[in-house]
Amino acid sequence: MKLEMKEETNKTNTQQAEADILQSPLYLTRDPEDIVTISSLFKAVWVLLIVLSLSVGINIFLSLRKADRIVVDRSSGRVIELNNRDYGSTETVSISPDTPTNTDKKYLVKEFLTALYEVEQSTRESQVNKLLRMLDPDLSIAMAGRLKQNGVLAAEKAESVNSSWELQDLNIDENDPYVLRAIGVRKIRRKAAGQDVEESVQLKAKFLLKDSPSSPVRNDNNLRTGFTILRFRVEPVNGKSVSPVTLIADEAEQVTTASTANTAHDQ
Repeated sequence: MKLEMKEETNKTNTQQAEADILQSPLYLTRDPEDIVTISSLFKAVWVLLIVLSLSVGINIFLSLRKADRIVVDRSSGRVIELNNRDYGSTETVSISPDTPTNTDKKYLVKEFLTALYEVEQSTRESQVNKLLRMLDPDLSIAMAGRLKQNGVLAAEKAESVNSSWELQDLNIDENDPYVLRAIGVRKIRRKAAGQDVEESVQLKAKFLLKDSPSSPVRNDNNLRTGFTILRFRVEPVNGKSVSPVTLIADEAEQVTTASTANTAHDQ
């Protein structure tokens, strides 16, 4: 009986204590050190975000801006241009806007004729690829097709053709700065019927150039000249030989011809 009364008393006391807790005001507080820690972390995050943004911005700027250009005259050791600022010119070097000139035109034609008529079997394939890249795309396809169709390269290889080219004159037309005329001598050495044969033919050439449509204008295909060959015609000076290779139109005649290694042999 006493035990039951004691349990009932304890229960009553517990209920009374709970009621007192519910009726009393409740105060919540943060640990001051916890607040300082969170504030420090927020500051560190903002600093990192600012540093990251600056890093991304600088990298984008450096990737988009043009590289600094420094030009040094090696003959005198003088700096002509530094960080894209022009410091003048010397006796051998001057700074000016990049504009393809007549010198570039002549260099392109000279290298084309050399690649076409100076034959060395060990390097012939690379030379043909080089000269095809100098041509306008349509002309390049036409010439490659003609060379394959007429078997010019195969005939050169079968006859062990080895030839040299000597440019005698190269000039630009007075009326049209994109028309160039050249004249030179090609000396051919080949095997015919088991014997070594040497031949020589003087050739005259006419070229029509155009500005390179590629970007950048100066590239490896046009030998950094900024021009490409639109049409050309090559024929012997004596006018008696006829080339077996026909290319594309040349103004009024609508035929462009190029002499090949076996021109004299066919005649």
